[in-house]
Amino acid sequence: MYTLKEFLKEISNVEYKNRINAMLLEIEKIIEETDFSYLYSKENRLLSIGYNVEENELTDTYYDLLASEARQASLIAIAKKDIPSKHWNNLSRTLTKLGKYKGLISWSGTAFEYLMPNINIKRYNRKPFR
Repeated sequence: MYTLKEFLKEISNVEYKNRINAMLLEIEKIIEETDFSYLYSKENRLLSIGYNVEENELTDTYYDLLASEARQASLIAIAKKDIPSKHWNNLSRTLTKLGKYKGLISWSGTAFEYLMPNINIKRYNRKPFR
């Protein structure tokens, strides 16, 4: 929703301005009404992958890898104050090594998990330490 919202804000199509503004209002409403706290396990300090309506409880599988869409969901949930910021420290930062290269482990190792958060999470260039 955040990505769609930003895309619509950049469209400069006068002909559809009213429709775009109506969509932006609806998207804002959806974003504001989304409450991540329902998926948050206070015990594990992680977001659950889902909620089992029949059993009225969180599933016992959690988003716990920094190199996944969990990074994006976590930042949004923390920014909205739906979950505590200390949740961020519970995301796994386990590294794997291949030759001289190191990288974060993802669930499936796809580019999707690594690249998706970079769509709408700003990256900052850092100067190397000396």
